[in-house]
Formats: sequence, structure tokens, C-alpha cells
Amino acid sequence: MRYFNLNIIYFNMKNEEIKYVGYQLIVLLLTILAGFVSFFLTYNQKRSLQGKKTLVPPKTLLTISIANRILFLITGSLFLLINFKLYEISKRENENLRTYELQIIASILVVISEIIALYVTSTSTTNQVSDVENPNI
Repeated sequence: MRYFNLNIIYFNMKNEEIKYVGYQLIVLLLTILAGFVSFFLTYNQKRSLQGKKTLVPPKTLLTISIANRILFLITGSLFLLINFKLYEISKRENENLRTYELQIIASILVVISEIIALYVTSTSTTNQVSDVENPNI
């Protein structure tokens, strides 16, 4: 009977881990979407620097850029949360935690960098949008 109970606990932990890996896939899709928006912003910046007509006006670009930075901040924060949850699951399973610790540190650094990028973007004016519309980190 004890073996059966341990098996159920193990099964529940694996299901929980699978759930969080599924969440990672969803957040990754959001990150890819934000990457496409960044590509669009960078392409628009290139057109502006070449003296060509831009695809969207500067004020709209600034709004898109701020929204995109917020999306990056949200995805970075979600990755941090997911990594922490996976760390907790692995800790209960007595697994090696070093990989998860490094992922948490990396996620913290991403969140900090996105806060800085959002600050830089949100404090810019529409006259300067081509300089900061898509700060690369």
C-alpha cells in the first residue's frame, strides 16, 4: 500500500511538472510574437534612417513599442514564476537543483533588463522614437 501511495505522489508531481512545461510553451509563443513585433519596429526604424516613408507614424510606433516592452516584461516574469515552480517540484523530488537555480537567476536578469528597456522606451518622446523604439538587450 505504501508503494502505491508513493507512486501516486510521483505521478502527481510529474503531472504538475508537465503542466508547467506546457505553460512554458505558451509563454514562449508570446515571446516569439513579441519578437516579431520587435522585428517590425526595427524594420520601421531602418526605413526611417534611410529617409523612406515609415509604415506607421512615430506616435503609434511609440505606443506599439511600449506595449511590446510590457509584453516582454510579462513573459519574462512568467518564465521566472514557472522556473521557480519547477525548482520547487524538483526540490521535492530530490533532484539536482543547480540548473533550476541558474534558470531563476537568468530570469531575474531578464526581468531587470526588461524593466530598464520599458523605462527607456516609456520616457522617450515621439521625436526620439527612432533612437529608442526597440532597445536591444
